[in-house]
Amino acid sequence: MDLEKQYRRMVGHLLPYGPAWDKSEPILLSLALTLSKTHVRLDDLMQEINPKTTTELIDRYEQICGLPDSCYPSDVQTLTTRRNRLDSKINLVGGISKEFFLQVLKANGYLDATITNYNNDVFTCESTCQDYLYDEEWRFYWIVNIPHNYQITEMTCNDGCDSHLRAWGDKQIECIIEKLCPSHTYVIFKYGAINA
Repeated sequence: MDLEKQYRRMVGHLLPYGPAWDKSEPILLSLALTLSKTHVRLDDLMQEINPKTTTELIDRYEQICGLPDSCYPSDVQTLTTRRNRLDSKINLVGGISKEFFLQVLKANGYLDATITNYNNDVFTCESTCQDYLYDEEWRFYWIVNIPHNYQITEMTCNDGCDSHLRAWGDKQIECIIEKLCPSHTYVIFKYGAINA
């Protein structure tokens, strides 16, 4: 049943009984129309509460959250990108664990990214010959592995002779991770290879 018809019926039931009251009175019909439009607007407002579905209030949400920031310039964002960034800013619980950063990568579209830590890989006199030669400083480094040649572009015959042979990188995800990473660590981004 139509919302306006429902409100007409409800408003008609509120009238006292008697011949003086007509359920098709124009004032009552306009009241029912106003109530049905208000109902629809309230339903729309309920969609605005969720950062993943907001449209009208997205500017206000971004202002509160300090977005757009240096990682996502405002001129290159679509509505979906803005919603995803807003959602990750509001709903991601902070942390310094590997799982937290994998969650940030997934929220930004890198579902199969991995992270390599060197916490326990220090080379000592008890290490085997096949172990890597990492010293104590490598415990402060970690690698974000972005596989499957995401964001890698090769030089083509149409490029200029001073162009790079290969270019890679996603400045936005690098900016986000570097903002969130602990201040005593260094992040290395590796594109096109898996190094778990």
